[in-house]
Amino acid sequence: MRDVTLPGLDVRTSCLGFGCASLGSRISRAQGLRALARAHDGGVRWFDVAPAYGAGMAEPILGDFLKGRRDSLQICTKVGLLPPPQGAAKRLARSLLRPVVAAAGPLRAAIRKSGVTGNKGVPLTPDLLRSSLERSLQRLGTDHVDVYALHNADPADLERDDILRTLEDLVAAGKTRGLGVAGDADAARAALARGAPFDVVQLAQPTGATPAALPQAATDAGLGCVTHTVFGVGDQFADLDRRLRAAPDALERLHAAGYEGPSGTAAAALLLARAFACNPQGVVLASMFSERSLAGNLAQAAAAPDPAAVSLYRDIIE
Repeated sequence: MRDVTLPGLDVRTSCLGFGCASLGSRISRAQGLRALARAHDGGVRWFDVAPAYGAGMAEPILGDFLKGRRDSLQICTKVGLLPPPQGAAKRLARSLLRPVVAAAGPLRAAIRKSGVTGNKGVPLTPDLLRSSLERSLQRLGTDHVDVYALHNADPADLERDDILRTLEDLVAAGKTRGLGVAGDADAARAALARGAPFDVVQLAQPTGATPAALPQAATDAGLGCVTHTVFGVGDQFADLDRRLRAAPDALERLHAAGYEGPSGTAAAALLLARAFACNPQGVVLASMFSERSLAGNLAQAAAAPDPAAVSLYRDIIE
């Protein structure tokens, strides 16, 4: 596993991070615990979670996994989103339907579009910042996290004195070692312009002509950068897969570059390689609940970032 040092935190961690958004919802507790252990055994040290993830179940499941392992890894949790209400009946129904939904891609997409599983944004207040972190620490079974991030951050909140003072107090109290901003490109730019007290920016894998510009700007500003959604922004994966299936010569070009397998496998490998190349000094988050996806991710995380992946992807898409 290639290691990186996040400059804002001065923490040495794995370049590959585990995204826990589906832990407890699409992925059961037992499946999740096995996947977390496999990833940790493979060298993954960065685990990203939030109170809203997994319909509210991701933090407690991750907390079970942390027992006996806390000192060997880093945790980022967040504040600003809450899961939809989940009564006992809804939790039971989710558990019973999980295998059906997991096997039916169109059904899963329809459920997402319906808004039933949508997380709810909540206004940030000093009381919320303190209480949300306390509840997260209880669910995680730890006395601190490594990064506490503003989830879907509004750039205006980064200038509020009451928010900034409260965040600084949480660091001083040892509840979190660092502070982050998790949001869109505008939120990331606002955090870079603000600087202290923020240490880390987290955003979806950038698209466009200069996908490495924001991660590099974070490094230049002395902040760590974490990127996520490397396969899904703007249907990147589906679009690339379609193009590869329609153009055998493009797939052959990927095979020649070392991206093996059918179009879907090669497309996923190229997108992950592109993410590592765009954020070579930061952490790239991925979902690694299957053994096959974990093996592929670990193989790429052990290699040096390949800048050619950026131009290769661009050439095929354009």
